Amino acid sequence: MNEFQNKLLLKDEPYQCGLFPQIPNFRKDGSAFVLTDGCNDDLRITERTTSREIRQGRYTRLVEISTKPYLTEIQFNATAQEQAYSFDVYVKAVVQVVDPITFYRNRNIDVDAYFNKLFSIDVKQITRQYSILNYGGLDRDLTQKLSAYNNVDSDTGFSYQVSMVDAEPGAEAREYVSRASKQQLEASLRSQAKALATALTSDYAEAVLMEVAEGKLSYEAAILKIEQHKDSRFDKTVDDAVKLIDKGLLSEAQAKHFVLPGIGVGVEPRLGSGAGIGSTAPENSAFDQFYEEG
Repeated sequence: MNEFQNKLLLKDEPYQCGLFPQIPNFRKDGSAFVLTDGCNDDLRITERTTSREIRQGRYTRLVEISTKPYLTEIQFNATAQEQAYSFDVYVKAVVQVVDPITFYRNRNIDVDAYFNKLFSIDVKQITRQYSILNYGGLDRDLTQKLSAYNNVDSDTGFSYQVSMVDAEPGAEAREYVSRASKQQLEASLRSQAKALATALTSDYAEAVLMEVAEGKLSYEAAILKIEQHKDSRFDKTVDDAVKLIDKGLLSEAQAKHFVLPGIGVGVEPRLGSGAGIGSTAPENSAFDQFYEEG
């Protein structure tokens, strides 16, 4: 017997019929009593059952079946929009025996297989519409669809109603989502660092060159001032990258891509023909000593 039967088939024991059979005590909340293995059809014991019926049936077994609601959980593995990955879908259904005689005749039924067959087509049709990267609303759509099932199955003797549906990406899909999210974060950090570095260098260089144009600063002093600013900003960028490495948010190789956008970003000079102020430093510079890969 499977787990479902162990919970709902409470007792199955020999019954002594005899010439004057006693009517078993059937007044127990949440249970139904059935006499079986006789020469007549199986008999559910009620207040209308008579000793004569039992004697004529010559029953040899007494069965007690639970008629209380029983919660069972069924798990599906259903393909996602990305066919290489899947969702794990958990369906909780309330099952209740409504026809004890029919249920007893089908006591060897595999309930998990029964519900897999019943729900699998609808579940798989719905999950194929959702990406593992964006599956908001999947639980709702599955619940709405499967909750419509509220039936009495005359072939099995029980009724069923879906109470809850929960869906999440499978193990391989979760690993893929984690990698994708990390890559998006790294790309965002690199983009923001590059944009900020460009803006800061351009604004500062323009301000210094304005001082040269106004006669407040010599051309040589302007070059030195801009280079000192670039060195200071680079040092801060390195410090920020080290903090990210210490917190486990970046690897050393990733930190290189975080720092390099800040190197040599400037504006074209507006005075004379000198190229010293706005020239771009080579990408492979002495800064590589911080990112030597073993």
